[in-house]
Amino acid sequence: MEPETADGVRRPAGLWLLTVVLLTSPAFHLLALFFDTRWLNFGSHQPWDAFVYFAIAPVVGALMLRRHERARFSVYVFLSCEILRAIRIHSWPLGLLAAISILYLQLPAARRFHPAVDPRKVMARLRLGPPTS
Repeated sequence: MEPETADGVRRPAGLWLLTVVLLTSPAFHLLALFFDTRWLNFGSHQPWDAFVYFAIAPVVGALMLRRHERARFSVYVFLSCEILRAIRIHSWPLGLLAAISILYLQLPAARRFHPAVDPRKVMARLRLGPPTS
C-alpha cells in the first residue's frame, strides 16, 4: 500500500484492486485471445471490445492511479458500459462484478479518496459561473 497522500487519505484496498484490473486489462484480453477463450468479456473478437480493453480501460485506470478529479466519473461511465455489455452478451458474472464495483465506489472510504466532481469548479472552468478559490 502507499503512504498517506498530501491530504492524509490512504487508497483503500478495493480501489487498488479496481485500478490494477483496469490497468492490466490489455494483458487479460491478450491472454484470452491467445488461448482462444472467453472470460467475462475478455477474449471477444469484436473490434470495439478490443478497443475498450486495450485503450479505454487502461486510461480509466491511469486516471484512478493519478487521483484525477474525473477518475470517479470515468469509472462510473466505464462500469455502466460494462453492465450494458454484460446484458448484450448474457454474462451475468460481468454485470454482477461491475454493479458490485459501482456499489463499492459508494462506500465512505472510496468517496473520501476519489471525491465527486465539484460542479462549481467545472462551471468556473467553463466560465459559466463565478470563479472559485
